[in-house]
Amino acid sequence: MKVMQTTSTGWDTTELAPLEIDQLVMGLEMSGSDEALLRYLDFFTSVVPAKAGYFLHVVPPFDLLTNLYREEVMPLSGISILRETLVNRMGGDISRLLTTGRIKDVQYHVVEGNPLEELLVTTNEQNPDLVVIGQKRYVNSHGILAKNLARRVVANALIVPEQSRRSLSTIVVPVDFSAHSARALQIATGIATRSESPVRIIAVNVYEMPNVSAYMLSKTEDEFRAMVEEDRSAAFDAFLATHAGPVQDQIEQKLIEKDRPGVAHYVMDYAMSESADFIVMGAKGHSKIELMLLGSVTEDLLARNKHIPTLVVK
Repeated sequence: MKVMQTTSTGWDTTELAPLEIDQLVMGLEMSGSDEALLRYLDFFTSVVPAKAGYFLHVVPPFDLLTNLYREEVMPLSGISILRETLVNRMGGDISRLLTTGRIKDVQYHVVEGNPLEELLVTTNEQNPDLVVIGQKRYVNSHGILAKNLARRVVANALIVPEQSRRSLSTIVVPVDFSAHSARALQIATGIATRSESPVRIIAVNVYEMPNVSAYMLSKTEDEFRAMVEEDRSAAFDAFLATHAGPVQDQIEQKLIEKDRPGVAHYVMDYAMSESADFIVMGAKGHSKIELMLLGSVTEDLLARNKHIPTLVVK
């Protein structure tokens, strides 16, 4: 007989294994925004531990630095001194801000080049489960836009806005009943099984009322709307039963009817209204080539999102 195992918050771990991270890669800007990013990572890995973390900072090619900066640095023997200084500073920041000790093996490195390209090279070399970058509120000085990273990296990508709350109490998961949204839902429940505090997971489906005016001749508008909503609700139940198993009843369902173009703004508006502090969403595709392509909804949400950490699941 199988014995059901649950966490203190009620999430079953018999069939839904807790999320684990063997290796993560994080890009750092070496600016004031890194403190918020590292503090968030310290919080996140207190819930979802990481066995190893590789931290990377990319400086622009030395020949592109301003004349004034070059004149100040070159007498100190050039880029090697700058790199050594940055590495020492990275080590100090990491030691000071990662206090929970949930990342067992920490490495950090400074390279020269294009930030996005070098981060992609590093992910290919390190083969991480997770790539993490921060997202400034107004500017992005490391030159990596969230959607560009999420589009091109093969690993799961976590984008952390500068003003993110360090909380995992409410997770929103946009679902379209596809395999990639099922994976996102499973990742969200995997996070919940790790948490020592209650975690509310809300699965959100944004749908459009079909335009079948001929059929509506035999139905009133209210009857037709009720029929469509009932069909969607049944599909939702079946989706959760298939992919959430023993915890399906603990996942809230939210159906949102769209009456204007786009889906991402519905998801963001709802997430903000529920004070969500985390979003998990899937990226389309299964092969390495397909995984580099994001759905338009995912790209649009990343472009709009300035407040809530978002995990894009590959």
